Amino acid sequence: MTPDIFDEQHAEYLRGQRHGMLATIAPNGTPQNKPVGFTYLAQQGTIDITGFEMDRSAKFRNVASNPQVAFTVSDVPDRSAGAAGVRFMEVRGTAEQVQLKDAAIAGTSRWIIRIHPRRLVSYNVAGSGMHSADLAGAVTHAAAARPAVGLTGAVAQRARAAVQAQVSELQAGLGDGDAETYNRHFAADVMWGSPYGATVDDYDTLHAIHRRMHASKEEHGRSRYETVRVLPLAPNVAAAHVRRDALDEHGEPIPSRESEPRFSEMALYVLVQRGGSWWLAAGQNTIINLDRGAIAQNARR
Repeated sequence: MTPDIFDEQHAEYLRGQRHGMLATIAPNGTPQNKPVGFTYLAQQGTIDITGFEMDRSAKFRNVASNPQVAFTVSDVPDRSAGAAGVRFMEVRGTAEQVQLKDAAIAGTSRWIIRIHPRRLVSYNVAGSGMHSADLAGAVTHAAAARPAVGLTGAVAQRARAAVQAQVSELQAGLGDGDAETYNRHFAADVMWGSPYGATVDDYDTLHAIHRRMHASKEEHGRSRYETVRVLPLAPNVAAAHVRRDALDEHGEPIPSRESEPRFSEMALYVLVQRGGSWWLAAGQNTIINLDRGAIAQNARR
């Protein structure tokens, strides 16, 4: 059993709250702050964020690309006392996506965001005034010993820009039926995997396939690409999850069902910088098949 990582005053304050604000960072570096419901699990030393359709939310996607979060709860027990009547508790830490066997609260998603606290800042909770502390025993979950391989800062910004440029070319090429645009920044020795298991290991072969596909437009029809996550692995190497949604005649996503010919995909791309340009070095496409339990992320929040 993990001991309570908060002192009794802070633990009691958390137990008495049900709603807070969760701050996350989007893949493009934009901060986002959302009201959420939560449960404090003292035995695990975690804060679990619950919600409806959690796996389709922006905050859920954000913690996959950047696990650093800040969670705040606050109240005003004495409105007549001004600032002295305010209480708040901010918990900074790392977050992960977790799928529970059963929903923690009836009607909510089995997917949650689990926060592993690292630092505490509070006001008027443990006595009057400010309080801050690094949390002893905070690094307790199994993944704590594993390194985070993704880079941050300017390197990460360049990698995200490179992936977005690649996605824009894919979108433009598919929209115009132009394989030259679609494949403009594919490397000569690109590794490519189709959702059906076929592999290609050179540009010329792949380009010929894409020319036939774009000429007919029978396989994919209208589609929309979206960058889901970028992981900068080195100053000149980035991995990315890119989603392609098949669209109907109204521009709305079409659910991928096993019995239907049109489908959406999730691709894993690897981009490498050479000679001042970014090139797609490898790609693997996987069909998003709702009949087989894939997580739908069509909704945008």
